[in-house]
Amino acid sequence: MGASGHAPKGGRLRRLAFHALASVSLLLALAGVVLPGLPATPFLLLAAWAAARGSPELAARIETHPRLGPLLVNWRERRAVPRRAKVLAVLSMGASLGILAWSGAPRFVVAGVAAILACVAAYLLTRPSR
Repeated sequence: MGASGHAPKGGRLRRLAFHALASVSLLLALAGVVLPGLPATPFLLLAAWAAARGSPELAARIETHPRLGPLLVNWRERRAVPRRAKVLAVLSMGASLGILAWSGAPRFVVAGVAAILACVAAYLLTRPSR
């Protein structure tokens, strides 16, 4: 707190930025639940992380949500990802890579993206399923 008794502006702006990031990420996560090809899990994890830094109220609502809360608990306690999320993520990555290759992107770009996606898929697939 500053001499005037108010929180420093940088702190308030920082909390506001984290709250905004959490809100947008949560909306994307919820959209990912119903839209094929949009991953919900990474956006949910990002929302929980940002909310913990910018909005304790939003963080508590996410943590206690009947559908979203257990996913976060599984991730925090065991680094577990639901099998369905893994399958959808890998299929989405494969489809994205196929679209990129089909679009006529240079081979080195396709190869670079393929390498990155392969690393992400390997990491994801080595996490335990809940």
